[in-house]
Amino acid sequence: MPEQYNAYFTNRKVPTASEQIAYLPIYVKRLIPVEKTAKILDIGCGLGNTLAALLKEGYADVSGIDISNEAVAYCKSRGLKVARVRAIADIRVEDGAKRFDFIIMSHVLEHINKDNIIETLRYIKEKLLTPGGGLYIQVPNAQSNTGCYWAYEDFTHHTLFTAGSLEFVLKTVGFKDIRFVDPDCTEGIGILRKTAKKALLWLYVTNMDFWNWVTSSSYHRPSPRIYSYEIKAIAQ
Repeated sequence: MPEQYNAYFTNRKVPTASEQIAYLPIYVKRLIPVEKTAKILDIGCGLGNTLAALLKEGYADVSGIDISNEAVAYCKSRGLKVARVRAIADIRVEDGAKRFDFIIMSHVLEHINKDNIIETLRYIKEKLLTPGGGLYIQVPNAQSNTGCYWAYEDFTHHTLFTAGSLEFVLKTVGFKDIRFVDPDCTEGIGILRKTAKKALLWLYVTNMDFWNWVTSSSYHRPSPRIYSYEIKAIAQ
């Protein structure tokens, strides 16, 4: 993100810590290492709510990076361990130092120039992540009901992903175990609401399949079909 977007969070009207509660969703809690001594990095930490939530859960060795002076200054005002970088490749793990056991990239990958995505993910896997460590990624979903909206709503987005294209780039850099998390966005909600959402989603998918048949359209069959606003995945 170039310097002219340094007021990104202000201009995008992103809520501050005083306007929202810092918490870890249940599907993230299930993925993070159980050991509270785990070394965790939040890439593109923004205003620091995930870092604050991790600290609240008892994780002590948590840190974040962001390219925004605005975000880093705000995080530091909250007492969070955050550094400003120009690119992810600026992060260094000194020889002999422990790599990160768990890395979070929430709505970051779509901000990276498409030509640099593979290189960036490879650097994370080979230089930053411990062998067997987890990379948790969230990105807007191009196959969702909002379609290409998020490609243009956020002017700093370079590309969008489907589950298939996200799986492709992760496999390309060598991740073997890739799992999609909470694909229907029903984790942590009540049983009645979950049942209703799943039933309506079945109708939605059936309708999509019908019109694909009418218009002789198709999806790439081997790719997972996820229709929620964002794709969530864990790669190891």
